[in-house]
Amino acid sequence: MPCGTVRGSALTFGIDTAEASLTTQSMSATNKSDKKEARDNCGIVVAVAYYNLTTEITLEGLGTGISTAVGESITLSGSYDEAGTTFVDEITVDWANEEFAKVSVKMTSYAGI
Repeated sequence: MPCGTVRGSALTFGIDTAEASLTTQSMSATNKSDKKEARDNCGIVVAVAYYNLTTEITLEGLGTGISTAVGESITLSGSYDEAGTTFVDEITVDWANEEFAKVSVKMTSYAGI
C-alpha cells in the first residue's frame, strides 16, 4: 500500500511493502558490473566490455524475524525488480535499551543465476 498521498510530480514516497518479514525502514540497490578495457599500443582505450552484472542491495528494518540465513537465496516482494537470483551476504542485528531491535541485511543479486 502506498505511503501517504503525493501531489504534483509522480514521485515515489515511502516503501510500499515490508521485506524479509521486517518492518522495512530503508532499502537501497546499486547496479554494478565488472569491466575490462582494451588499450592500443599508446595506452588509449579502444574498446570496453561490461560483464558479470550484479546488484548490491541493502535492507534496513525493525524486528528480528528474518528467516533467511547468510548464503541462502531470498526473494524480495516489494517494488525492487530482481534480475536474477539474490543471495544474503550479511545480516546484522542491533539492540539498544531504548530502541526497537534493528536488522540490516546486505544481499547480492546475480543476473546470470
